[in-house]
Amino acid sequence: MKTVIDPVKPMVALTFDDGPSLMYTPIILDILKEHNSSATFFVLGIEAERHPQILQRIVDEGNEIGNHSYSHLNLTLLSDAELAYQVETPQVIIERAIGYTPAILRPTYGFINDELIKKIPLPIILWSIDTVDWEVRNADTVYNSVIENVKDGDIILMHDIYPGTAEAVRRIVPELIDKGYQLVTVSEMGNARGVTLQPGNVYSNMYR
Repeated sequence: MKTVIDPVKPMVALTFDDGPSLMYTPIILDILKEHNSSATFFVLGIEAERHPQILQRIVDEGNEIGNHSYSHLNLTLLSDAELAYQVETPQVIIERAIGYTPAILRPTYGFINDELIKKIPLPIILWSIDTVDWEVRNADTVYNSVIENVKDGDIILMHDIYPGTAEAVRRIVPELIDKGYQLVTVSEMGNARGVTLQPGNVYSNMYR
């Protein structure tokens, strides 16, 4: 059972893109569960279709699922019809797996423009710390990028598809807790901070 979030205490949101991964998402979920913590997983429709049982586990253990498009195309380059497919298809796939649709979306590559923001019917979530784990593929580098830069209200970007990231998370989670941080979902942090996540808005942190 997850502890109640204390709105006064520091908190951060760990977020993971491009999964769920059969190999690494369960490892990350094990770590979060062990430390009574939660995170947000921005899943691809194409992967969600393959691993619905992992989606169920994500939410059963108090984590959050966000939409990260169907197949990781650059959303700023798509026609209206293509954009609708990339955004709406994952909603259907995820609802089939867990019984409801995600309330937040992270655009692929973090690419947005004013036109896209208007067209996407969900709040858009970016980040304040980018671990660049997809490029470095190194647990020590990912760990340092979080621990050396973290502050209250950060949204931290990682990917649950690399072994180095899973290894880094094994160290990051207990270290952040030792530093006094609560590890919460993006929506939980919004609620705790009195921020109503709304379509047409972009959020990269929840600083006080």
